[in-house]
Amino acid sequence: GCENIQIDEPLFARKPATALDYGFENLERTFHRCPKNVTRTVHMCCGYPDRLENLDYPKADPGSYNKLADAIEYSSIMAVSIEDAHRHNDLSLLDQFNQTCVILGVIAIAKSEVESVSAIRDRLTSALEHIDADRLMAAPDCGLGFLNRGLVRSKLSNMCEAVRTID
Repeated sequence: GCENIQIDEPLFARKPATALDYGFENLERTFHRCPKNVTRTVHMCCGYPDRLENLDYPKADPGSYNKLADAIEYSSIMAVSIEDAHRHNDLSLLDQFNQTCVILGVIAIAKSEVESVSAIRDRLTSALEHIDADRLMAAPDCGLGFLNRGLVRSKLSNMCEAVRTID
């Protein structure tokens, strides 16, 4: 059977008060009766670029993930995907997750610039000061639909190399 379910949540980070008022309750309904062995993941979008190289698109308040961290930690969510590449978060946010795995976006999805191995490795190394390695995963911020195949391969290759080179 299915071992992983991921829900992409487009508004929690941009409307944290609403998420806390009733959004998490509805999210829990989504996972109701989900078998315990199924990993329940939520990607919390920070914003939606409408084209490549557009840096001026609506984004969540920089403190939104902090406002949601306790609700995430005490929900049935087992892993949370947060966007960090297009706008770095204060990584002390990761201190709030004692059980939840964090999928940290380390690749920008709407920039053609390819992140260097060292820049990705440095960001992940900084994250490891706040969370155990077995609960941290590297990923793109979100989908890579704006990028051509060559850029996608270069970005993902550098991300994988960065992970391999962390001590």
